[in-house]
Amino acid sequence: MEWDNSGGGVGQLLQPDVHRGRVALVTGGGTGIGRAIALDMARCGADVVISGRRPEPLENTASEIEALGVRALAVSADVREETEVTALVGQALERFGRIDTLVNNAGGQFAAAAEDITNRGWRAVHRLAVDATWAVTREVAVRAMIPQGSGSIFFMAFSPRRGISSMVHATSARAALENLASGLSLEWSRYGIRSICIAPGTIATDGMKENYSDEARARWASAVPLGRLGSAEDVSGVVTFLASPAGSYVTGTTVVIDGGADAWGAGHPAPMVGKTR
Repeated sequence: MEWDNSGGGVGQLLQPDVHRGRVALVTGGGTGIGRAIALDMARCGADVVISGRRPEPLENTASEIEALGVRALAVSADVREETEVTALVGQALERFGRIDTLVNNAGGQFAAAAEDITNRGWRAVHRLAVDATWAVTREVAVRAMIPQGSGSIFFMAFSPRRGISSMVHATSARAALENLASGLSLEWSRYGIRSICIAPGTIATDGMKENYSDEARARWASAVPLGRLGSAEDVSGVVTFLASPAGSYVTGTTVVIDGGADAWGAGHPAPMVGKTR
C-alpha cells in the first residue's frame, strides 16, 4: 500500500501572512494531526502554542515552527487536570497576550467490544475527549476570546458519523463535541467567537503506521470513495483555512474530511444477526 498520500498542507495555498499577528493554541500538538495543524498555522504567520503530555515531541515540533520564522511555545500539560489547564492558558497569555484560534486536538481511545468496555474505561475516554476539551475551551474563552471579542474554536470528531464498531465509547464522546460546537455558536457568536467541529475519517498518521498492518490499512482505504486514506495535512489545511478570515462566516457546524467515507456508508458486509465472537 502506498503510504505517501497525495494530500498536502495549506501553507503554499493561503497567503503566507494570513494569520500574521494571531496566536493559535493546539492541544495534542506534538504529533499527528495536531502537529500538522500547528505547522500549517505557522506557515501562514501565526505564533503557535502547543501542548501535550510528552515533552520531546513538543520540543521537536516547536523547533520546526520556529524554523518557519514565527514564535512557538511548548507546554507540557495534562489537560485532564484543571490546574494544568489554568497554567497552560496562563503561559500562553503571558507569552503572547492573546489566543485567536483554539484547536482541541487532544484525545485518546481504544478498540473494544461494547460489552467489554468497563465503566472506568468509558469514563477515561470521556474525561479526555469531552471534560478536558470543555475545560480548555472555557478557560480560553473566558480569559482570552470573550475579552478580546474574537476567536475560533475547533473540536475534533470522527467520521463515519453514524457509529464505528468497537468504538462506541469514543464515538459517543465525539458526538457530544459536535453538539457542543453547534450550541456554543448560538451563545458565543455575540462575542465574535466561532465554533466548528472537524470530523476526520481514517487518517494515515505515523501512529497508525506503527500499530496497524499494511493489510488493515489497505482494507480501510478500500472503503473510501477517493481510494486512499487521508493525511494529517488534509485535515490541517481545512482547519487553517477555516480559522482564517476566508472562513469567517462558518460556525456551528461539522465539517467532514473523510474522502467520501461517510457518504458511502458501510464499506464492509454488515455483521450477521446472531453471530457470536
